[in-house]
Amino acid sequence: MTLSKFLTYWSLLFAVLTIWGFSILVALGDVKDELLDSFKRRWASSARSKLAFTDPLAGRTPAETLTNGPLTESQLWVLGEVAPIADRLGLGARTLVLQDTFGHYVVYLTQGKRLVTYRLDREWVDEARAGKTEQLERIRQSVERYLRREFLGEEPVPAPVPVAAASPAAAADAAAPAPAGAEMSREERIAAAKAEALNAQRAAGGQGTTAPALPPDEPR
Repeated sequence: MTLSKFLTYWSLLFAVLTIWGFSILVALGDVKDELLDSFKRRWASSARSKLAFTDPLAGRTPAETLTNGPLTESQLWVLGEVAPIADRLGLGARTLVLQDTFGHYVVYLTQGKRLVTYRLDREWVDEARAGKTEQLERIRQSVERYLRREFLGEEPVPAPVPVAAASPAAAADAAAPAPAGAEMSREERIAAAKAEALNAQRAAGGQGTTAPALPPDEPR
């Protein structure tokens, strides 16, 4: 074997090995990319499943999501006044009492998926709790009228307006004659003159006497 053939043989072998090595490197690169893509997909799917937000209130109405927390004494008092009215009307409603930022009482009545709210003024409640019976009765009547209208469809009948009777003193003043020296108005003087002329004509009995002339109208 000559030197030239030896070099040719080894050069060809080196070229084949080089090509084979690069082929392996390219294949390993492709495998690495596929493995990385597969890993990224699995990680993304697992991360989405872990971070997916599940709404605990999905499919529920606002009326079904309300819950009552610890109540204050005043809230318990309002609840004790409103709940018996709803029970007496046979509404079967769940009653909750909360307060807004101004301290007014907001009563929530839930009947299935239906939600009805009623606002009670804070001053009304304070006065009723202080012992004002008229304010307590006012609260009860207002709540009952509202519940009847909202749940039962009953429109409140307006209360009749009382007619003020004239006092005996005013009736006596109206019936009393005018004082003797009082000045008469223009209309009163004309009416008096007409009445006097009519009386004189009747007294004459139709004997041809002429009735006294009426005083002329005063200039306006």
